[in-house]
Amino acid sequence: MPRGFDAVTASRLWDDMLDEFRALGGTAENICVKEGRFGRGLFPIDSSVPIAVHVPESLLVPLKYLEWDGDAVRIGADAATGPREKAFFESYQRDFSWGVARHETAELLRMLHEAPPQLRELLKGSPWLSDPTPEATRERFFAARGIVYQGKPVIVPIVELANHGHLTAYRKQGGVGLSGKFDGEILVRYRAYDPLQMFNHWGFASPEPFALSLPAHLQTKSGLLQIRLEPQNIQASAQNPFLPKVTVEKGRMTLSFLMLGHKSYPRLARGIFYRIMRDAGWAVPEEAFDGVQHLNRIALYKIIDACEAAAPELGKLVRKVALYQLETMSHSVGARDV
Repeated sequence: MPRGFDAVTASRLWDDMLDEFRALGGTAENICVKEGRFGRGLFPIDSSVPIAVHVPESLLVPLKYLEWDGDAVRIGADAATGPREKAFFESYQRDFSWGVARHETAELLRMLHEAPPQLRELLKGSPWLSDPTPEATRERFFAARGIVYQGKPVIVPIVELANHGHLTAYRKQGGVGLSGKFDGEILVRYRAYDPLQMFNHWGFASPEPFALSLPAHLQTKSGLLQIRLEPQNIQASAQNPFLPKVTVEKGRMTLSFLMLGHKSYPRLARGIFYRIMRDAGWAVPEEAFDGVQHLNRIALYKIIDACEAAAPELGKLVRKVALYQLETMSHSVGARDV
């Protein structure tokens, strides 16, 4: 519930907000907001009845138009948003989003800023390592809540309150929405990321079906293998969603990413690697894939070890992220033709 309100006042505030949302063309059926095992989130009022939420395009706000007046978030004058829609969005942010949840973002930034140097070095590259300034808090808060719609990140009121899970996906047609029947909390898949990427983007620990390699360099019998981490490419092909972009030149192979394990397809990761090596005319020794796995395990073990010196809450969070990554990586047994 919004901070500073009792349950009755908070419920009335929620109902009033939904009334205005519907008056502006939105759909909100059988939903409420309350605390669950992932914190505050969306739930069905009656789990035996389907829920339906749809936010029309007129209420989607591109991230680039957000401005601030002190602690209050505003929509800039250049946005093609009507005055009533602006008023709705700004009051929604005050009562149900930025105004009541930004402290969680600020606290994670603070904990990581104060983390032991070894842990910060091991997490190098994470956007959560920014100094815990008001500007950084705003950037991380809204970056984590942006949903890509027609190629641009937008803030989607109400829908953005749904926590991450694998029960449903966003419906993106004439706006953004959620629908279906849920026995408990309404969980939506944010994006196809592995546990480390989920943490780097959203700041929480989540078990995921696959794991990708950290950036790595490995000398093989055929040359230098360089692995990057460009997850935006993993869904480039519906037929082969985990085949990376491969570049080979002068004894060096560069992969845009490399999957190391998949819970549903444990023979897939090594099969993909063998195909990449064969297609490039490189030798395909098992040691090369094992070497990449080894480099990743060592890095994750170091992260877990560094968590011992971190604040208890931060150490627990980052340790869980690393363990989820290790667990998913372990789902790599055998190889299949790809």
